[in-house]
Amino acid sequence: MITDPRTWLEILGTEACWSLLERTSVGRLAVVTDNHPQIFPVNFATHDRTIVFRTEVGSKLATLDGNPHVCFEIDELDVAGKHGWSVLVQGQAAAVRSPAELQDLHALGLEFWAVGDKPTFVRITPTIVSGRRIHPRGDPT
Repeated sequence: MITDPRTWLEILGTEACWSLLERTSVGRLAVVTDNHPQIFPVNFATHDRTIVFRTEVGSKLATLDGNPHVCFEIDELDVAGKHGWSVLVQGQAAAVRSPAELQDLHALGLEFWAVGDKPTFVRITPTIVSGRRIHPRGDPT
């Protein structure tokens, strides 16, 4: 564990980041559309060290077809206790087209929250996974 003694900011290792990703089901997808950043909340699952979510034809999918570079973030904050953590995944997103892969992804049981069909699975293949945890002031544990 690496903690900056000035800020109590702990840098999380890759395994700790994946552990948090695997136990969380909602995150935020950041994309750039027409040179403007946009962030979408999505429910997701992990599969073979990738992030998977479902969507329908629309702005997210159109954006990813033109610019697959994305960031994906999850976090948990305790505002009253002044502590929490966040994980950031940077990578490439693409719609899954392979019938064999789609069969595997349907088996995940990933249910979408928003109304609509959401027939398209999108996979984020990470290039960088990083995370941080902030501890209450004066408590590096």
